[in-house]
Amino acid sequence: MTDSQKGSDDGRGAEKVSGRLVDRLWRELGRQLRCPTGVAGSIVGQLMATLNERPNRLAIDALEVAFDDKILELGFGPGKSLEALVKRAPGGEVHGIDKSERMLKLAMRKNRAAIASGRMHLALGRFSPLPWCDAAFSKILLVNVVYFFDLEGRDISEVYRVLRPGGRVVVYATDRSIMAKWPFAGPETHRTFDATSLSGLLEGVGFARSGISIERVRLPFGIEGMVAVASKP
Repeated sequence: MTDSQKGSDDGRGAEKVSGRLVDRLWRELGRQLRCPTGVAGSIVGQLMATLNERPNRLAIDALEVAFDDKILELGFGPGKSLEALVKRAPGGEVHGIDKSERMLKLAMRKNRAAIASGRMHLALGRFSPLPWCDAAFSKILLVNVVYFFDLEGRDISEVYRVLRPGGRVVVYATDRSIMAKWPFAGPETHRTFDATSLSGLLEGVGFARSGISIERVRLPFGIEGMVAVASKP
């Protein structure tokens, strides 16, 4: 083997190692987005708070919060949206559940006054089963969390179960066509949606097609998302 051939082989080997490292970093970011842990989870949580600012605002506006609503948020992250919800329902209650202990701690710290007053209640746990009785909530908020729902439909079924008849759920999700370009949003960590499949997810547990509306929204950096609103019959 000549020196030039050896150098070429060494270069390809280094590229392969570098490629595997980059792939591993992207997969780790995907796992952190699914359930933030440790110091890296705190960093991801703060990034989520920044990137979710407009989706949260759009989704909360679509929720049409009333003075005395009893609201549930699944996957509340560092808790910025919880803070907005409790302000919009001064005569109601805000509940939340998240799978990440790190996010629970951040959200409790951010919302300590509302928690101390009894107007906010946060829990650590899975989305199925949810620790509330049937028809417990008038409004439910899901922002950038439906990607992590199980394929069998248990999580979304629980959302339907704990929502009151006449209640409203609002789901924000980035469109599948955009997420397909993101290396951290692979099928091992993310379940992606377009408008048809998002509507199908909701219809599949009992929401009537006539009670579902999906608005496409444009966000900074070329991101296209969907705000789905569904009312329980």
